[in-house]
Amino acid sequence: MTTSLPAEEFDFVVLGSGPAGEKAAAQAAYFGKRVAIVERSPEVGGASTHTGTLPSKTLRETALYLTGFRHRELYGMKVRLDRKKSLRQLAGRLHQVVEMQTRQIRRNLERHGIELVTGSASFEDAHTLAVRDASGTVVRRLSASRFLVATGSSPLAPRGIALSGDPDVVDSDRILDLDRVPKSMTVVGGGVIGTEYACVFAALDTRITLVEGRDRLLAGTEEEFAAAIQLSLERMGAEIILGDAVVSLERLPGKTDDALQLKLKSGRSLRADKVLFSSGRGGNTGGLNLEGIGVAVNDRGHIQIDEHFQTTLPHVYAAGDVVGFPGLASTSMEQGRVAACHAFDIPFKKAMSPLQPFGIYSIPEISSVGPAEQDLKARGTPYEVGRARFENNARGQITGDPDGMVKLLFDPDSRKLLGAHILGEHATELIHIPLFVMASQGTIDAFIDAVFNFPTLAESFKYAAYDGHQRAAAKRGDAKPAGNRAAGAPATRHWFFGLSASALAVPGCPVTVCEMDRWRRCRFWTWSFDPSGAGLLSAEAEAEGFALSVCGDGAPSVIDALRPRYGVAGEVPLENSEILRARAADFWRIFGPSEKRSTREPDAVKRQHHEVLSSLGLELPSAAASAHLDQLDAAAGALVAYLWATGRAPIEDGTVVPRADF
Repeated sequence: MTTSLPAEEFDFVVLGSGPAGEKAAAQAAYFGKRVAIVERSPEVGGASTHTGTLPSKTLRETALYLTGFRHRELYGMKVRLDRKKSLRQLAGRLHQVVEMQTRQIRRNLERHGIELVTGSASFEDAHTLAVRDASGTVVRRLSASRFLVATGSSPLAPRGIALSGDPDVVDSDRILDLDRVPKSMTVVGGGVIGTEYACVFAALDTRITLVEGRDRLLAGTEEEFAAAIQLSLERMGAEIILGDAVVSLERLPGKTDDALQLKLKSGRSLRADKVLFSSGRGGNTGGLNLEGIGVAVNDRGHIQIDEHFQTTLPHVYAAGDVVGFPGLASTSMEQGRVAACHAFDIPFKKAMSPLQPFGIYSIPEISSVGPAEQDLKARGTPYEVGRARFENNARGQITGDPDGMVKLLFDPDSRKLLGAHILGEHATELIHIPLFVMASQGTIDAFIDAVFNFPTLAESFKYAAYDGHQRAAAKRGDAKPAGNRAAGAPATRHWFFGLSASALAVPGCPVTVCEMDRWRRCRFWTWSFDPSGAGLLSAEAEAEGFALSVCGDGAPSVIDALRPRYGVAGEVPLENSEILRARAADFWRIFGPSEKRSTREPDAVKRQHHEVLSSLGLELPSAAASAHLDQLDAAAGALVAYLWATGRAPIEDGTVVPRADF
């Protein structure tokens, strides 16, 4: 113990100037306490300002701007990236934002009269800190009646992989020390951080391979949103490898491009220009001597706390990433404020809100509040779903966000809002609207009763609520069966089917089916024709809404068989319409090659039809060589059903005809 320096007395000493530390210090100082912050880095702000939250989001926005990513499809433009120039622009913008935030935090500390002490702190005893400079010399000693440990977190090293100091093998703190925009990158870990960086670099035209040991990306998020992010990455050219792990990594001598070689548990070998390991984060508690004063710390460096953020030593508090989940800047700030108020019995902020929004800055964004659908299922909680898609929203159409959507989860009886999830640009802003409805114990009727600016994405909440009402009514039996049942507005439906009935349909004959979801992912199967419709549609498709088009010579007999059960477009009101008549020949005439199908070789026809469907955004499960013509006709039918549902394929003489300019 060093006793040569007298201990300076404070009411509150905070270790770390990140989001939790800064806000806790300001809260206590505002109410008249004498406060000091100890920060070991040369600048204030912590990882949130310098290596994490703000720099990564700045990189994302800058990448989207430099590449024109948001408007590539909207205006048919393709920006060629100048990697050297882009690196300068990326680095310049990062430095600018970090500098502005650092100045702002310093001003906040100065405005509240908080003393900033630079150095590394460790507890000498339960009420005294020693602060050392870079050489290890004790330069100050601080005592206080209350302490807050808010030292943040650092990336954990991957298990079983030796990181040899190679500059191209990085973690989430060092990925921003860019010396170039890499041509290829392998991201190991499909959690939030890994997925966010995979999206950013894919947008910068880096060839991405993402390796995740589990069977899906973004564990804990809405399953359908995680699938949408995987699809988005794949559309940007990324390869997603699930259920596998890296067992070794080496640099190949003499190689300049893709010089890093990774071996996977499956036996597969990968090559990359750069490797990012995203293996989680551990608390920065080393060297603080917390165990020496009786503060419990787990094997990941996270400090054990209670609901007031008190540690096992009651006058020592902890908040932010150092306490573990959720490890968000937003929650860290509030944790710090709650801890400071409890420490000094300040009657201001007594508890954390039970509703804490979660944002993932992938491409597109995800933001959530409340439980995910799979969580409600696991708990056995009754719920209903309401959806609204940005492609059916005027603002979404203006900005070109076809994959975005709002998803509301609510109690089917009381209509109380249980959770809200948003996919798409500005999701992290929009999420605060349902958050306040939930905070007031509100129902989805709040969205229906509200008036929203037009055109805005926020208006989607109203239509998601309408969709939820319709689904709940259908399950209660309020809707009439058969052709009079309320299927809901076509634009709100989730599933689209194409049936290719090439011959007169008789019971048991094979009918080729293509099922397509909103992200245009297709799968094929063969249905044994049953005049009752049994075996054609899943319960999920019937519950979530569908549109089904039938083409081929056998279409009339299939439609006749299905008519008693489902409404046929043109015969029943629009909201009751589910079955459509289509002609594959019309589709290929509008979108396909100019020469007649009968004059070309079958392989050439398949290849050209496959290319047409792929160019229109369909993700087909098989290559052109292995696809059958009736499958491609069925896929064309599924797309026609989708275009009809979204108002881009009118019915002419009883048949749906897509427009070439959709």
